[in-house]
Amino acid sequence: MRRGFFKSKKFKYGSLATALTAAFVAFVVIFNIIFTALADKYMWRIDMTKEQVFTLSEDAKDILSDITEEVNIYFASEPDVLLTGNYSGFTRYVYTTALQIQDEFPNIHVHCENVEKNPEFFREFYNTTASVIDPNSVILESGGEVRVFSITAFYMYNDTSDLSTVWAYNGEKRLISGIMQVTQTDTPKVTFTTEHGEDINNALAMATVFAENGYEVETLDLATEEISPDCRIMVIYNPMYDFIGAEAEDSAKNEIEKLDKFLDNYGCLIVLCSPEYVANLTNLNEFLEEWGISFMANTTVRDMDHSMSVDGYSIITEYQPDTMGGSIYTDLNALSTPPKTLIRSAAPIELLWETNETLTGTRIASSVLKSSDTSELMVNGVSAKKGSYNVMTVTRESKIVENEYYYSYVMAVGSPSFASDGYINSDAFANEDIIAAAMKATGRERVLAVLNYKPFDDSSIVITTKQAQDITLAVTLIIPVIILICGVVVLTRRKHS
Repeated sequence: MRRGFFKSKKFKYGSLATALTAAFVAFVVIFNIIFTALADKYMWRIDMTKEQVFTLSEDAKDILSDITEEVNIYFASEPDVLLTGNYSGFTRYVYTTALQIQDEFPNIHVHCENVEKNPEFFREFYNTTASVIDPNSVILESGGEVRVFSITAFYMYNDTSDLSTVWAYNGEKRLISGIMQVTQTDTPKVTFTTEHGEDINNALAMATVFAENGYEVETLDLATEEISPDCRIMVIYNPMYDFIGAEAEDSAKNEIEKLDKFLDNYGCLIVLCSPEYVANLTNLNEFLEEWGISFMANTTVRDMDHSMSVDGYSIITEYQPDTMGGSIYTDLNALSTPPKTLIRSAAPIELLWETNETLTGTRIASSVLKSSDTSELMVNGVSAKKGSYNVMTVTRESKIVENEYYYSYVMAVGSPSFASDGYINSDAFANEDIIAAAMKATGRERVLAVLNYKPFDDSSIVITTKQAQDITLAVTLIIPVIILICGVVVLTRRKHS
């Protein structure tokens, strides 16, 4: 009876079906293991995040296309550790970006070497740049020039002392900034004026922003030195004393004339003034009036309703979405809840032409940031008038040369506090973003300001209609087709048995 059962068709075909099912399940498991291993090795992934966090941007490729020197990117851990180790939540993104750069540019090479197993390999990097290199370090090298980064430097945090507060990926900019540093690629210069009582020490935070965005930072005494032809942006940061004008006995010391020639050559001038010193700056303010703007002396904007301080002087500014000035920060305007931008003890800035955005010849002046309409003017400490006032403006002059537009810019800021360390280095405020956006808007050269950080806040997956259709097709057809083929095989075997 038992032997007859084992020889029966029921057992034969039932066993065959069971075997096919087991084989198919085993195939799926093995295929998944192999495919996952290959996907990790060759980075077979589709980036469906809204911010394209895992994809090298076209702007990044554009900047790197100018670099021809051989560049090495060293990770101090092995690939499997970078992808699946304890800190892979940080290292995976940077490693992926580096591999994408390597795939795009044959002169850039990615290497992985375990610093704990082979510390001697990194000895030359200790001697030239850093005292500590750990498994989470990233080293950039070209022609003997070296930069060492901690993996945490490629991210942005709400609290830099707490890694769990990471909210955005900034790997593209950090990697490319390092590559530009080690290759000594020609970069535009930003020049800070001196010898007028400028607050250079407190300007360091602003200077750092320029340096991180691909500028070479320098200082200059306009009266005795000439402006470098590579200078793209001139910064006047909180001057106490006026600039020499027509009263100069030697025309070579006429600082106002030098500023005028600099702007004629498509430069950008940024002026940050304090209310208490504006009255001293007669020549500078008269020069700015030619660009349609004027600082109001001995006057400060206060807003008790929209302030981050109890005295009402640390005001929250309002963005201007529909002006030429507002076009500087279109990315911030596009957010449903834009971050706060602050300025403290700001002098109001008048737009001298008929409207807030008036074309006079080839120049157009516009508001960039304003106070709320609940703010008031404090003249010598006494409340004078309520309304909305400009605390940052920009004037643009356009010229056509050989059918191409070229621009000069003058940006005025009502207080140097806008670029203070406390506001710039706080991820809660957008002051640094405004400065970086201004670099992008006013620079003809390609600089790192075009590279934006990529927030992690929005975890939604964004895919195209075609991608959705392809995924649906794969899920609804491929697996059933495989099962159908197995069924046909079983049925065919039955018929011919």
